Amino acid sequence: MDVQKNRILFLLERFNQGIATPSEMEELDAWYASFEDEATPALTEAQKQMGKQRLFNQLDQLTAEPPKQHRLPLLRYASAAAVLLIITGTFLFWPSSKREKEEIQLATTVDVAPGGDKAVLTLADGRKIILEDSPDGQVAAEGNMTIIKLNSGMLAYQNTAKNANAASQLNTINTPVGGQFQVILSDGTKVWLNAASSITFPNQFNGKVREVSTTGETYFEVATLKNGSKEKVPFRVSTGEQKIEVLGTQFNINAYGDQKQYQTTLVEGSIRLSQNKITKLLQPGQQASIQLEKDIINISETDVEKAIAWKNGLFKFDNTDIMSLMKQLERWYPIEVVYEGKIPDERFFGKIERNYTLSEVLKVLQLGQVHFKIDDKTNTNGKRKLIVMP
Repeated sequence: MDVQKNRILFLLERFNQGIATPSEMEELDAWYASFEDEATPALTEAQKQMGKQRLFNQLDQLTAEPPKQHRLPLLRYASAAAVLLIITGTFLFWPSSKREKEEIQLATTVDVAPGGDKAVLTLADGRKIILEDSPDGQVAAEGNMTIIKLNSGMLAYQNTAKNANAASQLNTINTPVGGQFQVILSDGTKVWLNAASSITFPNQFNGKVREVSTTGETYFEVATLKNGSKEKVPFRVSTGEQKIEVLGTQFNINAYGDQKQYQTTLVEGSIRLSQNKITKLLQPGQQASIQLEKDIINISETDVEKAIAWKNGLFKFDNTDIMSLMKQLERWYPIEVVYEGKIPDERFFGKIERNYTLSEVLKVLQLGQVHFKIDDKTNTNGKRKLIVMP
């Protein structure tokens, strides 16, 4: 019996680390499919441990009883969508490549497409370029810089050196709700922008310090740059009152204006983070949470994979409440979320790919004690109302 338990836990751990082989995924898929239909109600915090034991009891039955089909309502799509397992009042998503005969019905006749590569580039002279509509090749030229859209869809700034004395000029890239974009700055630094985000930067770095400012959520891979005396040129990022200084590193900034705190996660290297008169040094794997109203910076170890999941094309939830989850969906899909009745208190764990339509995502979430309806009409902002119900 212990062998079976250990095997499943071993496979789950490999899945969580993203290293499970196709055969191991099939083995886990068969394990989930062996359960009979039975919804597990949300549990109080005091009942969580009982729920964990219930999971082990289910593992015990694997060798004691013949396999039973569909113990839990599993949702599968031919496009490798997600499966949800209800355990201890939380929801675990599972990738699958098969289609289940019985699918959860969603109270809607319409659907909403996922976001994609969309952004607007504003040049120093005020010209605006819709990047998703621009063909590959040269997009614009300013001073020494040629701005090129690569065949990968990424924007790149290249120095043509036609005028050695040309002054740098500020450019801004804005992504809308449902947009994301990537840019390579003139020093080789790579920046990913999540939905409803922006970065303002000089089209070329001429001074002793490289400085940019951002809003929303951005991920940086900062290139090392040395001046004439071979000293490293610092790289600084400003987000409101938050200042970040780096030399060469990878980090994520989550600083949406509708949040009460900003979060900066360090993936590699080191950064110095300041909020007014408070300064903290981050190490890889740490996250700084800034409480804006109190000027407090809390440093903690964090799940880096979760922090940068959006950059890798995923939603990742880890004990995430429904309102926080819906906020992520609001930024990626053109929707306005409203709540009817009591706000569900379920917590969610797992991953869902961001390229699924809204209805595909909601069908997975609806396997729990939460229901949804997408309004047939759009509002004045072109968004559909998504109603969340217990």
